[in-house]
Amino acid sequence: MASRKDCSLSDTTVLRNLILENPELPVIIFCGEEAWTGEYGYTQATASRGEIEYLTLYSDQWMDEDTYEDALSNDLAYEEEYKDLSDEDYAKMIQEKIKQTEFVKTIVIWVG
Repeated sequence: MASRKDCSLSDTTVLRNLILENPELPVIIFCGEEAWTGEYGYTQATASRGEIEYLTLYSDQWMDEDTYEDALSNDLAYEEEYKDLSDEDYAKMIQEKIKQTEFVKTIVIWVG
């Protein structure tokens, strides 16, 4: 799974190494709410970690497999075509949809 490493502006070694070791991967930056104070258009924030993750884009949000599974399970729970499935069959259907989903290997930088 993901290999987490500390990452900061004062030491960009992690980010440089992630990019040098994986030049073909896209870079995605996730910003937490503490990354923006609301006082200025741009605010300096601390990058807390950098890692390689496998993500999929669902409902305009990048998600790892666990988050995607939760979102899919919640979103499909009230769909007419799945309402008569047993809990076991519903879980199997969700797992099958996950297997059919493309997850993209990415460099993720967490800010805030």
